[in-house]
Amino acid sequence: MKSYLAILLLTLIVNCQAQSPVYTLGQSPIDKPQNSYLKDTNDILNKFSGTWVYSQNGKVFTIILHKSEMVKLINYYVDELNGSYKFIENGVTIVDTNNYALLDSKLTGAQLWEGNTNKVSIYFNDPERPKMSCKAVLTYSNINGVEKLHWDLKLTGYVSSRDPNMNQATDFRVPT
Repeated sequence: MKSYLAILLLTLIVNCQAQSPVYTLGQSPIDKPQNSYLKDTNDILNKFSGTWVYSQNGKVFTIILHKSEMVKLINYYVDELNGSYKFIENGVTIVDTNNYALLDSKLTGAQLWEGNTNKVSIYFNDPERPKMSCKAVLTYSNINGVEKLHWDLKLTGYVSSRDPNMNQATDFRVPT
């Protein structure tokens, strides 16, 4: 009988925990309660998920994106995009981040553009360019059933480091 009561009490305690307040993705996490969840309630990120390929004049740039739900950031949760990319020029692989683990994703985030559900910006990381801080603006379009993703890569700053072994290169190795 005691074990039955203990199990019942434990079940009640687990089921009575408060849930995180849910807000629509795109709202600022500032002034939201701790452990709030900025959820993609309108499924905006779904259209960005998938494999996108640009191919022209011997250049092949492939981006693979997927939606990750309830990712823990500093003091809140968020739905975001994560992914990898590969760039080949004239048959030579310039960069390939497909082998990186999800926690070391080279494309991550999902900052919505106000009033435009077809545009997001994500963080871009080149493993051989650790000094560069970059964002990619992704614009989705669907014209007559043909889906396209426009990629616009922007340098947002440089990481300061006194590490003499850090690669100091600051040029892009992928299409911008």
